[in-house]
Amino acid sequence: MKYEDLKKFTISTKTSKSTIYRFYKKNEDLFAETKKPSGKRLFPIDHARYFDSEMMFDENKVLRQENQSMRNLIDCLADKESLQHTFWQMDWSFFFTVSYKSERNKTSCFKQMHGLYDYLNKKYQDSTELRLFFTTEPFTNRSGHHNHFVIHVGNKKLHEQIVTDIQQYFNYDRTDVSIYDRYKAGLFYMSKEKLNGEDWDFISNTAKTKEDESQA
Repeated sequence: MKYEDLKKFTISTKTSKSTIYRFYKKNEDLFAETKKPSGKRLFPIDHARYFDSEMMFDENKVLRQENQSMRNLIDCLADKESLQHTFWQMDWSFFFTVSYKSERNKTSCFKQMHGLYDYLNKKYQDSTELRLFFTTEPFTNRSGHHNHFVIHVGNKKLHEQIVTDIQQYFNYDRTDVSIYDRYKAGLFYMSKEKLNGEDWDFISNTAKTKEDESQA
């Protein structure tokens, strides 16, 4: 943890010394995180966010969303026969979001996801187990849809290369990726109230997809 003396901390927080000390008087647990190694009080730089109302508003918004997602997840997991429960129990490697440059509809997004999986499965074949679960959602600030998906890559030696492959596959679009966290990354789409039609699919080289079933 990095620290600043009071003079620098007043600049970082854009507030006065008296305001800073009033804050710590009300929040003794945070004051305990400060230190005084040589007669001069030092303040954690990370504490500056508590004096930024916009940043605190954004953090509170994220926390409310995560709390709602957790409640949704708990409700879904209560039904052990649900798809959400089944998917949550599986191992996943990465969580991706693909924001398409063009305005794609649900059908187009569905084909994009299957196209990605087919490309990876053909390239790596029997060298790794692959499975992918995706959902399609509309943008809130423009027309068109985007995709969230998790992918499991059994061979950990291929993790870095496959992430690169996915980013190159969508090189005209925006992709965001993070290591899968079953308590964060997967919460939103696995806790959706419903999974309908072309809004989602589960694809695996060891399981039939909805496209396989429709062609059977």
